[in-house]
Amino acid sequence: MTKVRIQLGSAEAIAELDEAGAPKTTKWLQSVFPLERQAIHSMESGREVFLVVDETHEHELEEENQSIYQTVGDLLVYYKPAIFVKSEWPRHVRDFLVVSFIYERDTAIRGTSGPLASNLAGRITQGLDALQREAPRMRREGMGTMTISAIS
Repeated sequence: MTKVRIQLGSAEAIAELDEAGAPKTTKWLQSVFPLERQAIHSMESGREVFLVVDETHEHELEEENQSIYQTVGDLLVYYKPAIFVKSEWPRHVRDFLVVSFIYERDTAIRGTSGPLASNLAGRITQGLDALQREAPRMRREGMGTMTISAIS
């Protein structure tokens, strides 16, 4: 099982990819590692932190291992609808490819018209408690960088 490191501010966690349940998604993820981007805290879904992988739609991911019932520790890949749209964006630009994790209960990935299915790519197996402390702190004080990389 492939393990990945998630770094958010001073917190570090380890996740295991679900290569059996999401083989195409996990293979794609491994091909784009390391990912280092601005961390964003969800405003509409609850206790979710994500990074935008691609704003240009160069990557096309298939739906696999999807669920609308995400839970604490899930590592997800999905197309997040743009809730806050900038006026200069073309009308057809409404979603971003993101990688995210859920760090607390009572979180549900939301689209513009209800629950949104996401590809379950893996689970955080170590360090979730560190993310649970760092994510709210960063939300209050300013989100920093999130890095997701393969562990060799």
